[in-house]
Amino acid sequence: MIYLICTPIGNLNDISARSIEILNSSDLIYAEDTRKAKKIFDKFKINKKSFSFNDHNERIKSKYIIEEAKAGKKISVISDAGAPLISDPGYLLVKECIKENIKYSVIPGPSAVINSLLLSGFAANKFTFLGFLPRKDSERKRIFQNNVKNDITLVFFESPKRLLKTLSVMKEVYPSTKRIVICREMTKKYEEVFRGSISEIFEKLSSRDIKGEVCLLIEGDKNLTSTSVNLNNEIKDMVLKKMSRSDAAKLLSLITQQNKRDLYTWLTKKS
Repeated sequence: MIYLICTPIGNLNDISARSIEILNSSDLIYAEDTRKAKKIFDKFKINKKSFSFNDHNERIKSKYIIEEAKAGKKISVISDAGAPLISDPGYLLVKECIKENIKYSVIPGPSAVINSLLLSGFAANKFTFLGFLPRKDSERKRIFQNNVKNDITLVFFESPKRLLKTLSVMKEVYPSTKRIVICREMTKKYEEVFRGSISEIFEKLSSRDIKGEVCLLIEGDKNLTSTSVNLNNEIKDMVLKKMSRSDAAKLLSLITQQNKRDLYTWLTKKS
């Protein structure tokens, strides 16, 4: 049996009692960072040693872990912080488990993505996590451009060293009033949350030496249609049989949140 265990993203006390129990009873433990794993083990008196499992050796180690699981070993896999697989190693291992019909389970726990989403104050009913932003400005710009017309909250990981550059790129793509949130050092002593427009936060952070883990969140565009409606000619013909163009434009504007005048123009055009 293989367990994927979520570990604290900052405060070590956030680890669950069940996680400690499983780590204590594991035959083998694999960790993205064995030094950070030791800190957890020392604090909670887990008398175990961890073995390296990271982006560089995941493919090789996954095969070994599968063989040990087949032999009946109880194996735990932990990430540097947060959940395995979420911008951390583990995906290749899970694929092998499914391929080889090896049972695995997830022990839930801390997640920087969910934590930052709850701290942001943005809509949490729909969101997209897009991982770490690329290093190149052109690639970052393309990601932002592809998501300008998006009505859901976007969550990214970003390096503190590149944060100001990323905000500069965002200023080229989004309106200056676009609201964002920066979450830094979550659950730790110096946790900070910055909320405001891109310009406001850029100005606030430009004189700061930003350190630690950072999450960047972008608010969804509230002006976009909240209801997915394909306004085709069939809909046009149907509403115009029941009401005037003016009333139809008002109704469709209410449903789709689109501009009433634009809808009236569309309704007057010949199919």
